[in-house]
Amino acid sequence: MLLEPFTGAELEKLDSATISVFEKTGIRVLEPEATRLLVDAGAKCDKKTNIATIPERVVRECLKGAPRKFKLYSRDEKRSLAFGEGKVHFSTIGTAVQVEGLDGVVRPATLKDAEDFFKLSDALPYTDHSSWACWPRDTPDFLAPLQEIFFGFKHSTKTLDGWNWGKTGTEQSLDLASIVAGGRDELIEKPLLLGFANPVSPLTLSKEATEGLIAYARNGQPCLYPPECMAGGTAPATIAGLLVQQNAEILASVIVAQLVRRGAPSIYSSVSSIMDMRTGSIALGAPEACLVMAGTAQLARFYGLPSRGTGGNTESMLADYQAGAEAASTLLMAALSGFDFIYDAAGSIESSLTASFTKTVLDNDLCGEVKRILMGIDVSDETVATDVIDSVALKGAYLSHPHTLKHYRKEHFSPSLLWRGARTAWTSLPKKDLRERAVVRCQELLRTHRTDPPLEADVEKRMLRYIKDVAKRGKP
Repeated sequence: MLLEPFTGAELEKLDSATISVFEKTGIRVLEPEATRLLVDAGAKCDKKTNIATIPERVVRECLKGAPRKFKLYSRDEKRSLAFGEGKVHFSTIGTAVQVEGLDGVVRPATLKDAEDFFKLSDALPYTDHSSWACWPRDTPDFLAPLQEIFFGFKHSTKTLDGWNWGKTGTEQSLDLASIVAGGRDELIEKPLLLGFANPVSPLTLSKEATEGLIAYARNGQPCLYPPECMAGGTAPATIAGLLVQQNAEILASVIVAQLVRRGAPSIYSSVSSIMDMRTGSIALGAPEACLVMAGTAQLARFYGLPSRGTGGNTESMLADYQAGAEAASTLLMAALSGFDFIYDAAGSIESSLTASFTKTVLDNDLCGEVKRILMGIDVSDETVATDVIDSVALKGAYLSHPHTLKHYRKEHFSPSLLWRGARTAWTSLPKKDLRERAVVRCQELLRTHRTDPPLEADVEKRMLRYIKDVAKRGKP
């Protein structure tokens, strides 16, 4: 059921245009080690502008080294994620700077919010990865990443984000995860952190993100390279032009990672869309975002790389009709495009600037619906059910037949909050509004959910001691 907007000839044209960007326009690289690695491999770099032009042979050779499959592990290995094996995984929203609380008030995010989002993510059945839903504003920025990682391991058994911005913070994130893994070698063998090294559009690899990229590549942690191109703002107005520029930004990151360590797990990624020309803001819920995601996923397959897209987004300020419509279209289109991993699938409002507890719970049902659609239709002697039709169709109802009992749980998705039923039953509900019911459900999950298995007490103590030591040393 893959959505593929491009013909083979069109893919070749996009690839050829990207090579032209590498060889003619170049990529601005602001991290000295990355520049040295590129030059040693055969690229040319202008020392005044930091623009590197990369020959096609270097691009092709580095892409050969990038793995087609790998795993991101969790401390409960049953919840580890396989990349490159054709399965779509969903994540909650990531690093929103503010939250919509259960009282409906939007405010700066706190450490308590970060902790609660990890608890909620762990409890929800249809999200697969616990991202950093929000960025706490009540703690020093240099400590926030370590506190997020600690909360993630303490309150979730799903896979987790890491932190790879700048040398010091990146190494600290690796140290902290190594406590859980049992050592740095064990962490490299079974990576626990998902890194983010966002290129800066247009055509720039920043110093801090590239420092983090290098450290994660060297230590075997998988890394995403998601540009947030805005068509008409930081990229060409045409979707094809955006995809060419984005392709160069992503592949430049992959190239640097492979030059650091051949076989470094790299994920072809995007969170790009159009700029709304009326407001100057990115429109992540726009139909064009769906097309960008479909093109991104197909290009990732063209290069044989695992992929990450974005879906479930909306520009709405609350979990209303607009939010539901935009989240549903962007999430379903991204899933049908064939990504390995979809970020922001639950909890995003206001172009992912705000994380909503209510919408996280509502989007869990949406993720479940999309997963059911991705399962497709099973056609076998058992499921075509000719014997059942023969025995029941002209004589009575299917409800009591053993075939129904055997198959309905697998074949039929049952939402936890979306209403199905008669009006008479609906009118008797204590909370009729869907958002109100989601608030009650969220409160219940936060009150009753327990992470299983819990983080080992000794590991928790060592992690807290490490964070305390970093806090004592102060901002690097």
